[in-house]
Amino acid sequence: MKKYHFTKADAVPFELFGQLTGYEYNSAAEHPDCCLSYLETQGAEHKLSTCHTSDLFYYILDGEADFSVGGKLFSVKATDAVLVPKGTTYGYAGTMKYVLFMTPAYTDGCETRTDKSIYA
Repeated sequence: MKKYHFTKADAVPFELFGQLTGYEYNSAAEHPDCCLSYLETQGAEHKLSTCHTSDLFYYILDGEADFSVGGKLFSVKATDAVLVPKGTTYGYAGTMKYVLFMTPAYTDGCETRTDKSIYA
């Protein structure tokens, strides 16, 4: 039976790159069409990357950061949203709490990461 209600108590905690912490509310195994995560970053930089399979939609809950999407650099703050279409290079740096929605859901190997700064 598919699950339609997700709580933080049921979410799976994770850490990425030693810089991001968060909770995965659902997985591709549960709902292959989409996934939702809550994340926090404290002054870290997510280097330029490209997700080849999913569109990414960020909703900033708190804090401020710089985003680079498709070579365009801009600042975001609480209540802003950022869309990253699949196949588009993106990255960000700053301190923020945010929700990330991916469609289709995240799968291992769907993203190519670089060591290039968003400020390069």
